[in-house]
Amino acid sequence: MPFEVTNYLHALARRLHLDPAEKDEIIQELEAHLEDKAAELETQGIDHDAAVARAVQEMGAPDAVARGMYEVHSPGVWRDVILATIPHFLLASLFALHLWSHYFLVSLLLIAIAFVTWRNWRAGSPSKWSYSWMGYSLAAPALSWLLSLITLGYGAWTLLTTGQLPFNVVLFFLLIGYVPFSMWIMANVIFKMVKRDWLLASLTALPFPFLTSWILFLNWQGGLWSEHAERMQDSDTARAFIFVAMAVTTAVFLKVGPRLLRIGLLTVSTSILVIITAASLPVSLGALAVILMIVASLAFLLSPAMLESNMVSRWLQAESFSDLSEGWPPDEGFSSS
Repeated sequence: MPFEVTNYLHALARRLHLDPAEKDEIIQELEAHLEDKAAELETQGIDHDAAVARAVQEMGAPDAVARGMYEVHSPGVWRDVILATIPHFLLASLFALHLWSHYFLVSLLLIAIAFVTWRNWRAGSPSKWSYSWMGYSLAAPALSWLLSLITLGYGAWTLLTTGQLPFNVVLFFLLIGYVPFSMWIMANVIFKMVKRDWLLASLTALPFPFLTSWILFLNWQGGLWSEHAERMQDSDTARAFIFVAMAVTTAVFLKVGPRLLRIGLLTVSTSILVIITAASLPVSLGALAVILMIVASLAFLLSPAMLESNMVSRWLQAESFSDLSEGWPPDEGFSSS
């Protein structure tokens, strides 16, 4: 394949955030189209190199072509939409029925969600609907990591100020080992998601700000089984509404095509839901605190975009300009012959 075509197709592939198999099919079709167009131009008396260059030029800029392909191929079918909303509705039901304090039931639900996610992801080509499931599958290690970090900080501070640990030393060292281990698990999963599409990674992260705020506040109130836990049920209706709203956001996200609309949808819905979350807490938060919560939530939600940008930059620096076939993304398999 001529260098111009190879370079163009790889530039296009880096911008085409679609399923690897679907992306491979599109790239192969475009490759065949470029070859046919170049051959047609050669029959008109144009030399081979000029014909190839003109065929590539007439195809259009990689950004524009990738954007058009994404808008056509990215919207999910209704099966994806319905399946993607199920975990949000399940969490909404837990709060609507005041069942979130039933440890055994919540554990069974999280295990079931994790199992379904694992079954879909183990083949290496996850479905669109499974990204929302992955969000809740990662919730347990992510939130336990956060609580472990808080516990370690408290233990270290107590040790420095009093000379004694507030809990068993074995637990202290277990937590020290668990924190990097859980981070390693999450980092590997997030890395794979971002390689596919950072927007899908952001969709996966959608529940995290709200689960985190709830867990932190519950922990501040004394924990799941404290005497204040029942007081937290006063906000269950608002929490249920938040998860229903996330289900609606997920459904709309999967049905719309343009990336800017998806980014705007996540940004606006997250901001509104953060305000609802702040209003539902049994404490009064000032406007500045709410604004900071919104900024932090949006920064977290859009952080996969920065991660992807960093990954692409590193790849471009590491790979020579003439050896693109081994580059980003590693799961692509389009032919270079």
